[in-house]
Amino acid sequence: MNKYPLHTLFFEVTSRCNALCDHCGSRCTAIKKDELSADVFQRVLSDVAKNFGTKTIMLNITGGEPLIRRDLFDITSYADKLGFKWGLVTNGMLITDDVISKMRETHMSTITISLDGMKKTHEEFRHVPGSFDKIILAIEKLKKANFVEHIQVTFIATKKNISELPEVYRLLTMLGIDSLRISGIDPIGRAKDNEELMLSQEDYLFLFDFMKKHQEGPLQVVWSCTHYFGNTDITPDPTGKKFTCETGIHIASVLSNGDIFGCPNIPRRKELIQGNVLEDDFCKIWNTGFQFYRNPDRTKSEQCGGCKYWKYCKGDSFHTFDFERGVPQFCYKDLFSSTPMLLADKIQDVSFDDIISLLSSKNGVMKHLTIKPANRKASRTVLFTPQATKDLFSIFHYGEKHPSNLYEQLVALIGNRFSDISLVKYIIPVTLYNRAGNMAVLNEFCISQIMDEISIINENSSSSDPIYQDSFGNVQFLGFAHSHPGETDFRFSTNDTKNHEDFVDRFSDFISIILNPQKQKIVCFSGKDCVQAKLMLLYK
Repeated sequence: MNKYPLHTLFFEVTSRCNALCDHCGSRCTAIKKDELSADVFQRVLSDVAKNFGTKTIMLNITGGEPLIRRDLFDITSYADKLGFKWGLVTNGMLITDDVISKMRETHMSTITISLDGMKKTHEEFRHVPGSFDKIILAIEKLKKANFVEHIQVTFIATKKNISELPEVYRLLTMLGIDSLRISGIDPIGRAKDNEELMLSQEDYLFLFDFMKKHQEGPLQVVWSCTHYFGNTDITPDPTGKKFTCETGIHIASVLSNGDIFGCPNIPRRKELIQGNVLEDDFCKIWNTGFQFYRNPDRTKSEQCGGCKYWKYCKGDSFHTFDFERGVPQFCYKDLFSSTPMLLADKIQDVSFDDIISLLSSKNGVMKHLTIKPANRKASRTVLFTPQATKDLFSIFHYGEKHPSNLYEQLVALIGNRFSDISLVKYIIPVTLYNRAGNMAVLNEFCISQIMDEISIINENSSSSDPIYQDSFGNVQFLGFAHSHPGETDFRFSTNDTKNHEDFVDRFSDFISIILNPQKQKIVCFSGKDCVQAKLMLLYK
């Protein structure tokens, strides 16, 4: 039995492309270079089917842009007849009704389509005006055709588009695709000319957090096979994976000129080319070649000597190894060995006076309603901006006996958390189930809606009215305010305390506010011990 069974075979059917993407590792253009005929690709498929079988090998058709080839479906039809399962990697711009019909006829199993931001950002990145709408239409048509087993969209995260990821996620959720595959831009190919697009440690942490938040969402979010991010024998990395680079071990490709190669993303260096299908037997090369690829120390450099991560990292991804200098271009230790100085850390020393001064400059003279702890000095102050106070009282109809506030209500508190101050800036109404005078049900869907709304706020804060803008960075989920209306006991119940403790474990220093709108009572609790906090509601 072969020690290195082939699992994934890439056919780079062309190096031509109808886009000029800023990240393209192959620097593809529309110029036609040496390109194998369909007959040669078919001969390789016959060879592979005869020697390795077809049941355990996934054939991925890629480019360039594969749909540029007029005889593409001659290749895929032959693969289908032999019993190969095949998928297409495409930019999605050339998908028409006729193309979809041919995809169906040749039993295309999967499709991966590129989308790198919303309309303006995507089209600037790909340098094809009008391409965004074509891609969305193509996805809608594929969904309607309903024969593809898995529709995936890939998102190449860069400095310019990373903030649009939540909006892209919501769009794709509405389109009903099967998965979103995220990859950080790497310094290969044309991306080397665009260093300003590279990601920082803070950017990667944002991506990891995004994936964590959407683990249980309606759209599967997956990470590419790019880099080692810190897994061990027993723990996955922040993307939920254990790193491995299987190029030349379980992955091979036939390039558009016939070269027998590893993953199509790696540098097209002479010493990495194992042969050419115009002269060599692909299966024989797979069985006897690829020795450099299969050397466990293939990317071990001087800087890797003695590194505690070597066992798991193995020099990181093959496609970002610098063969000229003999070092990895991406190193987990270099990027993540120090704790990042995020904006939230930089503003921990913001004082109460600093916040009041800023709010006064925006709102003028303010009044306040302050509720102090009854029996002890508060370790935390919860401060509402005038806008947040207005929204809180409006939603709960504070001081009124309104039909809706006679049943329990709930809102999420959104803002910034400092060392001893929580600044509430936004109030988000939460949909509850089985509402009654003294009870209601909250589920994970409600939480996911809150997280989506927070993403929307952060995406649009720089475009909002000046009164909502400050230098405190992105807002986060701080806690809940819920009502005990009418004649319900105005106290934290056993269930309230249990829920608060659960949310502290999940979201850190959590705030819980209860209020009775009819009797104009309000009190605030915070922290693991659920102690009363000082509550100050500013208003004009």
